[in-house]
Amino acid sequence: MAQVTEERPVTMSTPGKTTQVRAVCMTAPGKTEMRTYPYPKMDHDSAIVKVDMSGICGTDRHIFKGEATELRGKSIYPYIGGHEVIATIEEIGDNAARVMDYDGQVLKPGDRVAIAVEVNCGECWYCRNQYNNKTCENQLQAYGLHPNADVAPHVRGGFGEYMFLRPRTHLFKIPETMATDVAVFVEEMAVAFHALARASVPFAPVNEGFGPGMSVAVLGNGPLGILHGVMARIQGAGLSIATDLSDLRLGIAKGLYADVTINAAKVDVEERIQRVKDMTEGVGPDLVIESAGEPEAFVEALRMVRKGGTVIEVGNWVDLGKTVPLDVMRHINSKNLHIHSVFHCGTNWRPVLKVLEQQSDRYDFTSLITHRFSLDELVKDFGLVTDFDKCCKIEVVPHKK
Repeated sequence: MAQVTEERPVTMSTPGKTTQVRAVCMTAPGKTEMRTYPYPKMDHDSAIVKVDMSGICGTDRHIFKGEATELRGKSIYPYIGGHEVIATIEEIGDNAARVMDYDGQVLKPGDRVAIAVEVNCGECWYCRNQYNNKTCENQLQAYGLHPNADVAPHVRGGFGEYMFLRPRTHLFKIPETMATDVAVFVEEMAVAFHALARASVPFAPVNEGFGPGMSVAVLGNGPLGILHGVMARIQGAGLSIATDLSDLRLGIAKGLYADVTINAAKVDVEERIQRVKDMTEGVGPDLVIESAGEPEAFVEALRMVRKGGTVIEVGNWVDLGKTVPLDVMRHINSKNLHIHSVFHCGTNWRPVLKVLEQQSDRYDFTSLITHRFSLDELVKDFGLVTDFDKCCKIEVVPHKK
């Protein structure tokens, strides 16, 4: 193991029976191992949570495949992944109990919470100007991503039994009636929430923007794409079209929001675009969402959308080093497009939890979950996340027996 360095001093020892924490650590592309770390110590401003459930994200898949080996110029490995986390407060400092909750509620052990992924500096231009849906220039923490697992107190990701929460972390109490396997989608749903909010700025006189009754095509229907389709439906979308390489994922999309599905492994790009245009009065959808995570799919979205339409680019979160030919005049300028790029889930998830709470009777969010892995199952079968024909959403349940 690499040399351990300290992230910050801690001053309070934590009494109790637990002295060690098991966590699944990725040490290199395609290589995972079970590690044991000391149960973290905390102070007045920090907290320790017991992880209930954590989702494997597309970013974790890219890291596993070796397509993302650095973050902010520093090596990711070894890292404990898991940034879509629902956890129960095990211990919390007296100061943290008063300030960590985003809504100002006093927190206590036993409270079930969602953990905002990022802890921002609060001082850079973006933080000072309240751009809370942009990435901070001097980010202090990204749970499940950095600092890496060799930096004490080590356990900052949801692929472990417990997590240490540093000062200034934002937490959101989960409604008591909300199941954990619904609440666990709040981080991804927050991305969809912000994306659709950006697109929903109609300019009525010329029929631009996205609004009720308008058509939508979602290119790439992994969990993130499906949740964007669901969010569009919640906002009143009309004809909804889903494309993907996997019949499994298209079936889930069909069950949740899609009127029409197209398997992109069986229908080439020219025919896909023509089919979608034929379904939308010959012009293309009002809104196209690229969530496949491939640069080629962005060009397909630009070609597919109607003139004056809207494109949301949300899939390409990892720089794969790929470039694609793009005719700016033909694909963008001549079409008077609205293009929204989305790279952040925001810091206020309270309205997103409200959406999940209100819509869970209408949409079976748990149908996205194809696997629930224990830590032992995760370390053995992490690679399943790369097989779209066998999985959609894999949730990690660290205390599953």
